[in-house]
Amino acid sequence: MNRRTPSFLLAIAILLASSSLVASVRGAAPDEHWKGAVNLPGTELPFMIHFAVDGPSADTWTARLDIPMQGVTGAKMVAVINDGKEIAFTFAQVGAVFRATINEDGQTATGTLRQSGQTFPLTLTRLTDEEAAAAVPKRPQTPQPPFPYEVREVTYKNEVDGITIAGTLTIPDGEGPFPAVVMITGSGAQDRDEAIMGHQPFWVIADHLSRHGIAVLRSDDRGVGGTGGNIGTSTSENFALDALAGVTFLKSIDRINPAHIGVMGHSEGGIIGPIAAAQSKDVAFVVMLAGTGLPGNQILTMQSRLMLQATDAFTDEELDDMTAKHRALMEAVINDKPQEEQLEAMIALIQSQGAQGDEARLRQAAAQQLVGLHTPWFKYFLSYDPRPTLRQVTCPVLALNGSLDLQVPPDEDLAEIDKALTEAGNRDFTITKLEGLNHLFQHAKTGSVSEYATIEETFSPEALDIITRWTNKRFGVASDGAETPATVQ
Repeated sequence: MNRRTPSFLLAIAILLASSSLVASVRGAAPDEHWKGAVNLPGTELPFMIHFAVDGPSADTWTARLDIPMQGVTGAKMVAVINDGKEIAFTFAQVGAVFRATINEDGQTATGTLRQSGQTFPLTLTRLTDEEAAAAVPKRPQTPQPPFPYEVREVTYKNEVDGITIAGTLTIPDGEGPFPAVVMITGSGAQDRDEAIMGHQPFWVIADHLSRHGIAVLRSDDRGVGGTGGNIGTSTSENFALDALAGVTFLKSIDRINPAHIGVMGHSEGGIIGPIAAAQSKDVAFVVMLAGTGLPGNQILTMQSRLMLQATDAFTDEELDDMTAKHRALMEAVINDKPQEEQLEAMIALIQSQGAQGDEARLRQAAAQQLVGLHTPWFKYFLSYDPRPTLRQVTCPVLALNGSLDLQVPPDEDLAEIDKALTEAGNRDFTITKLEGLNHLFQHAKTGSVSEYATIEETFSPEALDIITRWTNKRFGVASDGAETPATVQ
């Protein structure tokens, strides 16, 4: 899945949450910028810390933290120290304490990150204002006004669960009636643009489709932005009801063809879309962007191995051992094994991935990791097999996956989707593996998560063109809606 799904690439990795940007307050000293990296087993977690003098005293600083790989931008730190000898700050939301000693050159620092009973080495390098500005990731595809289509801020309701949903609807210029699509985000609490690491892929997709005759509804997830509800107590079945509420809402909108409304989901959204289509004939088509065709526990185990393998830090024998321990942990959770057995399985996994420390600290770290495995969403995802649902989907389906996707293995995944839709008797589905694209549909070198933030491209133009042409061929204003034979590319 995407970044919100636990992959167990590093079961002891830092879990960080985004927070609002904090404005700098200039005082007697200039701002300072440091680029850092936390050395985790098998990989690095890059970050930037920005210091600014707080008020008239040059001895009091504020600090803002950016971690592009985890979507953290401008997070406010506490317990800030920057006295020329030492740098220290705490990310209170996640209990992460950064501390480093400034070296004699005044331009570098070395220290540690402490979190969840674990300690990891880190390094820092001072940046000039110009270097810090240049380090801000560029996102050339982010849409800029004026827009050649109508933009509406909307709200609608999931009547079944009593949830009010807030979103943005873009409608092409012209009389229509236009086809429309409801966007469905990946796992975790997402905004309507599915914002990740400075990218806003759903906005890029909506902009492209609405420029080419397709209306798009994208909305905030439960508990995000203007949408009510609690994502922590919800599962994919609840999110399918949210998607169907979007379909119902679009049927009431002028210039939208009520018979040509589909759903498009990324990652977990690619699971939710078929659930919605199997429940309602109002769903005219499904687009699966790295959606899965295998049960969640299998996907996560395969994902874990691929992502660890991409680090080049482990031998095949070590990878085999980690994979076996990951599978054992997933089975222990699915089968509700005794808590102590699950804890021992987690400890075995994190030790195999390089975690060190005394028994008390390892148990603390493992216990904190286990908490996230017992949410309603995660337990549902682990056990859910999408294939029986796909066997009920007879509307047109487009399934896309990147050849470098390490989070949803493309060959195994697309083969299962193909098989299930064939068994459904579906007469119109297209399955395509796109060479050189990662899980976010960016052109990539390795597919590693560490690349996501460094790539300027948000969403492959080729993928945008495939989605647009496929949809308009079947449901565009000039189309006749005729079925086409199933194809695999």
